[in-house]
Amino acid sequence: MILKRIASYVVSLLVIVSMLLGTSTAFALGTATQRLEDIQQITGFVPGENSIIQNNCYGFASEVCQKLYGVAYKEGLYNNFRVKQSSGNYQTVGVFTSPNTSADSEFAQQVKDFFVSRAVAGDVVHYGSLNTNSHKTHTFIIQYIDDEKMQIYHSNYSVPEFSSKTCHIDTICWQSMINNPTRSIYNDDDSLYSLNAIFHSTMKVSGSGGIGISISHFKNYGNMYCASAVDSEQDDAEPEICADELEVTGLTVTKQECNRILFEWDEVENATRYYVLVNNNTKGTTFNKTVEDSFTSIAGLDPGNVYTIRVCAYAGNSKGEYSTPVVTASRPKKEAIKSFYSSGKGKVYVKWKKLAGSCTGYQIQYCKDKSFKSNVITKTIKDKSKLNYTRKGLAGGKTYYIRVRGITSYSGGTAYGTWSSVKSVKCK
Repeated sequence: MILKRIASYVVSLLVIVSMLLGTSTAFALGTATQRLEDIQQITGFVPGENSIIQNNCYGFASEVCQKLYGVAYKEGLYNNFRVKQSSGNYQTVGVFTSPNTSADSEFAQQVKDFFVSRAVAGDVVHYGSLNTNSHKTHTFIIQYIDDEKMQIYHSNYSVPEFSSKTCHIDTICWQSMINNPTRSIYNDDDSLYSLNAIFHSTMKVSGSGGIGISISHFKNYGNMYCASAVDSEQDDAEPEICADELEVTGLTVTKQECNRILFEWDEVENATRYYVLVNNNTKGTTFNKTVEDSFTSIAGLDPGNVYTIRVCAYAGNSKGEYSTPVVTASRPKKEAIKSFYSSGKGKVYVKWKKLAGSCTGYQIQYCKDKSFKSNVITKTIKDKSKLNYTRKGLAGGKTYYIRVRGITSYSGGTAYGTWSSVKSVKCK
């Protein structure tokens, strides 16, 4: 963090020196919104006028990024909305998918939560149909975002005021979108008030299969821009704190249970609250919570599912970037043996019930000792659909004790379910 702060001060010093020397350095530790407003004075970027790139929303966003960051946006786009971050200059900070083919208030609330919890001004957004055979897609830059609205800067998108050749700024008022998720709202003079139907327009396309949205973030953002602006007219406004001062580190899982995961992270000195984002990788769903302490638990989880956890810190109006994600899993439920017997000389067959919940596989243990303290034979089955196993080469005439449990493997570890009740069988 110290190195990041030093880098931030160096950038600020270079900006001041450059200004004194009369050069046109573009970057300073203001907000990306302020810089975008400067860019929008340049021919080809002026809202309401013809775009520097026409009939190509992605190309226009790339040109804006070139002006905003000094690095064009040249990342690969696939499956209509997912991004291949191949240049190393950008990173994906969030992906949202919904199988809904029409927007409702619940969907609109989920979209709001998705953007408000992840996005900052200057981020690149792609969205499109879940069905890869339906190529209804769009790309835009976030101009401004808070809990009440999001302004987007884009081109190649027609609304009554503008043709697809122009670039323009539109507003999505979150409450208006929640109240009217399938239609945009206009003022009395027919000017656009809130572009509520922006995502519904893709969802309603025949064969869309739903919608996917991804957010891409410039990796060196915190060295160039603060995440949000403070209203200078507010006497009690909190001082702006840049993203590098709100870095969350040390995110660690402390306990895994069937329906709950506990975790903690290093306390951030300037933080007033933390936003915890949890992705259920198994089901493709997302949920979140806000806490004040540097530890929490997520309850009501599905047993045996894999989860990705991220945390970011807030200080007043300032938001830090998300922590390095941690992948973990809830424990599978307790297993139950369905049948068992010696199926032949030196062979023992065991069959277990399919778990109520999820897992990625199973473990079976055999031992002559009921306490399973020594000479334990363990078999791991990685196919969750396989519900039986025959162990060969056991000692004839000996009694073996058997138990089974579910396991969920994930990148970096395994979550183990509770062992079944122990069964015993005499081997032929």
